Amino acid sequence: MNPPVPRVLQGVAANLLTEVMREIRTPFGQQLVGIAAVLNLMAAEEFERAADRLVEENRIVRKLLADGLALLGEAAPAGMRDALGAPPAASLRISDLQRENDLLRAGLIELHAAVEATPGDAARALESRIWDELIESTRRRHFASRP
Repeated sequence: MNPPVPRVLQGVAANLLTEVMREIRTPFGQQLVGIAAVLNLMAAEEFERAADRLVEENRIVRKLLADGLALLGEAAPAGMRDALGAPPAASLRISDLQRENDLLRAGLIELHAAVEATPGDAARALESRIWDELIESTRRRHFASRP
């Protein structure tokens, strides 16, 4: 039998809250058990969604960078070009996907700064798309299992 990791972490959280908590006599100890339970719930949720979130984000940010390169041409910042030219993650391991995400986000920061300094409707439209993605990427990180 191979139990799903989210289910195991949720089970640990439930046991901490329903079994262990009543055995803890101090408020400080109860707080620690409560925090451990919430962290288990958050880890369970992130385990389930992390790869999908990172793959989606990396795809979207690559598209923004490509559109930024088309808009800025030779004026595109070097870091943005480097991020766009970097190969995709070598695997679906979270560490590989996160490394790619970090590089792409650094490029996105440079693109954002360059686009803000660029006049014209096309620059404003791309700036709006960048803001939309920044807001959406924050929403993707929200936890349903918030205390």
